Amino acid sequence: MLSEKIELSQCFPFIEKDLKDELLSFGELKSIPEGKYVVKQGSYLNFLPIILDGLIKMYAEEEEVEFLLYYIHPGQCCILSFNHLFSPEAVRFSAVTEKETKVLCLPIEKVKEWFVKYPSFTQIILKDFQRNYEDLLNTTKQVVCYKIEDRLVNYLTEKAKLQNCNMIQMSHKEIALDLGTSREVVSRLTKKLQSTNLLVQHKRHIELKNLN
Repeated sequence: MLSEKIELSQCFPFIEKDLKDELLSFGELKSIPEGKYVVKQGSYLNFLPIILDGLIKMYAEEEEVEFLLYYIHPGQCCILSFNHLFSPEAVRFSAVTEKETKVLCLPIEKVKEWFVKYPSFTQIILKDFQRNYEDLLNTTKQVVCYKIEDRLVNYLTEKAKLQNCNMIQMSHKEIALDLGTSREVVSRLTKKLQSTNLLVQHKRHIELKNLN
C-alpha cells in the first residue's frame, strides 16, 4: 500500500489527503502485462481507470479497420471511460497496454461522488478531457490534412519519443493497424523513407535517423 500511495502522490501531488485515502481504499489496483486489454470495445464499464505507471493505447475499430486515437500516460485517466460511466451503452473504443502498466480502477458510484465532493478530482477529469479532446483533434487533422507518408513519419517519431528509443520494435502490420491503412502501403513507404535516410529498416525493427 505504501508504494501505491507514493505513486499516487507523484502522479497527483495536488489532490487532498482525504481523496487520496479514498482512492486507495475504494480503488482496485491492477498490474496488467503488455499487450492486454484494460477496456475492450463492445464491453460495458463499471470502473474508471487511472494510470499510475506504464502506457495505454486507445484505439477504435470500425468495419474491421482499427485506428489509433491517443495514448494515456501515468497521472492520466481515460476520459472516454468517464463519459461511459454515465451511459448504459457499450464502449466504442479499446484500451490496450503498450507495456506492463499499473492501473487503479475506480468504481462508478464513487467516481460520481468524488466528482462533486472534491474540487481536485473535478480538476483531474476536466484537464484530461481537454487533453484527450486536443489529441482527438490532432488525430482528425492528421487523417484529413496529411498524406499517409507524413502521417507515418509523425507516427514513428511519436512512437520513438514515447519509448525514449529510436529503435521501434513493430511489424508493418501493427503500424498499418494504428494508421488505418494496409501493410503493403507501410512497407512501400518505409522503403521510400529509407532511401531518403530518414530511417533504416532492419529485420525485426525500424531505426529512426536524426531523431530530435
